[in-house]
Amino acid sequence: MAPRTGSNHDFRLDVEGLRGLAVALVVLFHANLVGIGGGFIGVDVFFVISGFLITGLLLREREATGRIGMLQFYARRARRLLPAAIVVLIVTLVVALNVVAPLDRPAVGLDGAAAAVSLANIRFALASGDYFSVVSTPSPFLHFWSLAVEEQFYLVWPAIILVVARGGSPRLRTGAVLAAIVVGSFALSVIVTELAANWAFYSLPTRAWELGIGGLLAVGAGGLGRVPGRLVGIAGWVGLAAIAAAAFAFDSSLPWPGVAAAIPVLGTAAVIAGGSAPLGPGRLLSVAPLRFLGKISYSLYLVHWPILVLGPLVLGAELDAFGRAALAVLAVGAAMISWACIETPFRRGLPGLNRGPRRTLSLGLSAMLAVVVVATPSFGGTLAADPGTSGPLPTQGDEPWPSEEPWTSDAPDQSEEPFPDDPSSPAPSIDPTTSPSDPASPNPTTTPTPPKPRDVASHGRLPANVKPALGLARSDEERLRGDRCLAFEQVVVPPECVYGNAKGAFTVALVGDSHAAHWFPALERLAMHEGWRVVTFVKVACPFIAMPVRNLALKREYRECAAFNEATIDRLARVKPDLTLVSMSRLAIHPMSAEDDTVSAKGASVARMLDRLSGPVALILDTPFAGQDVPACLSAHESNVDACAIPRATAFTDHLSGVERAAATASGAKLINLTSRICIEDPCPVVVNGMIVFRDIGHLTATFSRSLAPALDSAIRRITAVPEPATTTPAAPAAQQLPAGAAS
Repeated sequence: MAPRTGSNHDFRLDVEGLRGLAVALVVLFHANLVGIGGGFIGVDVFFVISGFLITGLLLREREATGRIGMLQFYARRARRLLPAAIVVLIVTLVVALNVVAPLDRPAVGLDGAAAAVSLANIRFALASGDYFSVVSTPSPFLHFWSLAVEEQFYLVWPAIILVVARGGSPRLRTGAVLAAIVVGSFALSVIVTELAANWAFYSLPTRAWELGIGGLLAVGAGGLGRVPGRLVGIAGWVGLAAIAAAAFAFDSSLPWPGVAAAIPVLGTAAVIAGGSAPLGPGRLLSVAPLRFLGKISYSLYLVHWPILVLGPLVLGAELDAFGRAALAVLAVGAAMISWACIETPFRRGLPGLNRGPRRTLSLGLSAMLAVVVVATPSFGGTLAADPGTSGPLPTQGDEPWPSEEPWTSDAPDQSEEPFPDDPSSPAPSIDPTTSPSDPASPNPTTTPTPPKPRDVASHGRLPANVKPALGLARSDEERLRGDRCLAFEQVVVPPECVYGNAKGAFTVALVGDSHAAHWFPALERLAMHEGWRVVTFVKVACPFIAMPVRNLALKREYRECAAFNEATIDRLARVKPDLTLVSMSRLAIHPMSAEDDTVSAKGASVARMLDRLSGPVALILDTPFAGQDVPACLSAHESNVDACAIPRATAFTDHLSGVERAAATASGAKLINLTSRICIEDPCPVVVNGMIVFRDIGHLTATFSRSLAPALDSAIRRITAVPEPATTTPAAPAAQQLPAGAAS
């Protein structure tokens, strides 16, 4: 290793500058500035630096004293990390309590508690949605995941070194163990990134190799002195170029960490190895601005994310690039204060903290537990009993649909919900530019046709007896998920699930993604009313389409979806349903090929799938798009639900694309359009007939879906001949999981 600069044996100006570069990448990425789509690699750079510095420190202590002071090591880390983290946690909790939507406060409180005890990575790995695709407001504690990974690593790493370094050649023994960790962790990272990208991103086993690379560099530091300085210096520049290339060329669509993470990780190792060599990049990395950012990097990392997340909520508006840049500058100022007033004094030692490591650790543990105690009741109790909302819904077995929703036989008129009998006739128009005389038009500039008397939007205060209760709205899902009849990403064979009357003379198949699944409560209610048999073939994020599509969570081609669709077609050929209903989220079709990302290509591809089905087939037009977390919005505006109403220009986003219309025309399938029963006026209300319409940004609540059963009944009767309803309505059974082939 080239000679270090600075007075401290462990201190290198170039490494401090590299830290500054890493935190700058992270802040610019999170603030969406300068087009650095791969700025998230800054965390990977931090991991390598941390592994290098901490492993080197532990090895030097072992070689100098023959031991590793475990308590002293953890006390040093507590003094270095905990004070600033605890202050940020408390301040963030206080601010979030006042600006986050009430419905989100329990979850945010749990996030803060998990961050306080270094379990944030597990907390977010278990949550839905990955690091790059948080649907609603992201947690202000999301960035604590990386700190949790480090702390979990260093919980065991000193003990491992202490054990394996006994006897002769401590560096050789430590290097062998580290090499095994790096190889095993990297292999696991590649495998898990393919199967469960969320866990690969957040978990220690799939990230340990990055810290291990830095550790291997520390183990072999002495050997680097025998490598020609010029060669090491050139390697440092190559490594810096690799970091820069990854920062600008990568983006959030890349499966991460996986194989691609090796580029910035190995690049960082090369920079550290050659940073202070005569021809290395050390002089560039030692410039004052980078060293300044490196000095405050820990505090800046802690404060920047809560400021970027909570800032727009405090201001009550989405921010443009200038606003986000202003928040980033504010974060730098806050980090300077944190470094000067919290980090430095505690690191140097305050009275009471120099009485031994046990006292330091006990104080640190007490502070962590205090945050947990403050976070949990403050947030968890906020919505323990939702003011102004009703109690829990009855269970499916007790009451399959609300008694307040009597079955009505009056069918919607043809103009409201058109189902052309002639497949060649034009599909129903929902073009916002159509004339006001078209009741199906979502034109935000025209006066909509008054809704039927039975459809009443709530205005003003949220009804006290709203269904589902606001606190339960997000969990008001179709029973398919709990019955394991909604297939998740890795499933390739549809489970054989039968609902309604298992011996019914009329069989309906439901096919598609989660936007097909949220029609299930309406279909189940209809089936129980009519005595029908229902079979389901639904899979999350899986459109019924004959083209390769990308899964945004897996960040790759959704091969499991193609296999599932093929298996669905084979199963339907055996079941021979009397009617197949197909629905999917139009906005969730992500073709692998840019050439396929057109209305005509998507429509033709869906049509090819429909052509492979036998018997009557109908496409249910995709539901309007809420564009916001509706329950969260309602919790923040209980006194005025109109604040959450959805402009039709938003609700009908991409409805002009006509994917279903193109598919129906090409295949001869019928088209069911119930959008006018969901968006009954302009703007679209989110509480209709005393029911919350959406449980998130685009899925119907099960309660509201059930209320659409009569309208779905009318639509189906115009499509195909159905038997007369059963004279008695059988009780709703649980889903029947049948053995393979039994459904046929």
